[in-house]
Amino acid sequence: MVLGTGSRRKETNNLIIYHQNIRSLNKKQDEISIMLQECKNRPHLICLSEHHMRKEEMLDLTLPGYKLASCFCQEQYTKGGVCILVRNDLNCKAIDLNNICKEKVFEISAVRLDTCSTSMIICCMYRSPSENSKHFFKSFRKNP
Repeated sequence: MVLGTGSRRKETNNLIIYHQNIRSLNKKQDEISIMLQECKNRPHLICLSEHHMRKEEMLDLTLPGYKLASCFCQEQYTKGGVCILVRNDLNCKAIDLNNICKEKVFEISAVRLDTCSTSMIICCMYRSPSENSKHFFKSFRKNP
């Protein structure tokens, strides 16, 4: 990314990540689209928790300039869920962590982002406030 004007240009390697506990993406998808259109520096990744959507709905999700890279959707309950959207011009690969997720206790979504200079893993996690936090932290010890 190049920032600056005239002959004084400054090279930067900033990664911009937008995270929001969205509490129902269906109801706020238009708001996010407008925010992204007005945003001067578009985020490279968008991490959303509590999207409240089913897997089928997530597959139909469209935000201009972004693709759904990874998501976890609850099946038993109606709320929760996490997802990561990545700008269309970035190279990334989903990391399947659904086998370690437990609804309301430990919900996680992750991607591996590859750039010309480095690779990194970005995660989005959620734990329902009504659940015991000890179970959430135990999940880290069980699943390296």
